[in-house]
Amino acid sequence: MDELRTLRTKVKCLEDERLRTEDELSKYRELINRQKAEIHNLLEKVKTVDQLQEQHQRDEQEMNSWKEEVDSLNTLLSDFQKDIDGSRKRESELLVFTEKLTTKNAQLQSETNSLQMQLDKLTFMERESQNRLELANQARDELENKSKKEDELHRNKVQMLEMELASQQKSFADLNTKAEELKDELMTQKRKHAANLKDLTKQLQQARRKLDNLENGSYDKEVSSMGSRSSSSGSLNARSSNEDRSPENTGSSVVVDHFPEVDKTILIERIVRLQKAHARKNEKMEFMEDHIKQLVEEIRKKTKIIQSYILREEAGTLSSEASDFNKVHLSRRGGIMASLYTSHPADSGLTLELSLEINRKLQAVLEDTLLKNITLKDNLQTLGTEIERLIKQQHELEQRLKQT
Repeated sequence: MDELRTLRTKVKCLEDERLRTEDELSKYRELINRQKAEIHNLLEKVKTVDQLQEQHQRDEQEMNSWKEEVDSLNTLLSDFQKDIDGSRKRESELLVFTEKLTTKNAQLQSETNSLQMQLDKLTFMERESQNRLELANQARDELENKSKKEDELHRNKVQMLEMELASQQKSFADLNTKAEELKDELMTQKRKHAANLKDLTKQLQQARRKLDNLENGSYDKEVSSMGSRSSSSGSLNARSSNEDRSPENTGSSVVVDHFPEVDKTILIERIVRLQKAHARKNEKMEFMEDHIKQLVEEIRKKTKIIQSYILREEAGTLSSEASDFNKVHLSRRGGIMASLYTSHPADSGLTLELSLEINRKLQAVLEDTLLKNITLKDNLQTLGTEIERLIKQQHELEQRLKQT
């Protein structure tokens, strides 16, 4: 009977402990409900209600598991009351289980406090992330506005460069025409010089033979000297009259018998003069060819730059009505800009040197614009990377909330 009384007393104590446990569980339920309300408010701010609903379901499942444990405890208590005359071993097991339950409740309380602290930290971090995201959005909007303004300026510059390109292409065509003319003239001069050299070589050979004969005494010295001078003057007159003929006609018109004697010094001087003139013309032609090649290469480079920029723009966005009206107004007023816009000279002051200077300045402006575009693109990429990092950090916060 004493043992029964003792067991009843213990059962009563356990019943009181159970009631206290239920009260604590009800308090935990209220605390969890408050946490759910706070978590719900937080999720409304970050618009992730679905994820916290899953967390809520997991919490409910956990509460159900605890309820099942409490039910199992009640079952054990009822079994203990029915089997109160049973063994002390079951009593010791019940005491051990009650101790474990108390420890578990303490752990739950500690975990709840830690979760509350984590929730406060995450709330603060989420607010900071939201502020950084707003600042990043403002910076992005400012960069977009700046980019639009610079794009408008770039379009205007491209229009001017297109007009300059058309003018340069026309100048290039004129230079090509002039180069062809100079090449034709050079070929004509080369043929003339070849004919002259051929004729003079023949005369020089004839003169050498006759000079050798004179040295041998086959001719009279006075007659030879006069004949040589008359032959020299006749040769010069015949050469000046035959300069415009073709090499074949020149060769056929030369009669060796008409030049019995030639002055060697005069022939050599004439050959030297012709060679010097020929060298000067060759140097001039080489200079013109190099200059034309440089102009062609420069125009090609500028054409590639302009085409690469135009291809990246949408069709129809490189020109505006205001720009067209401004072009018409400038073309009517005349001047250098009118020459650029109308693609034909409208001002006598527009020379090749001035055109090249304008071209160089436009090239510098275009290169500076392209450099600004590249810098702006890098800034936009950096801004996009920062926004992506903030979004990733926000997702990590949401994942942490789901895990807790």
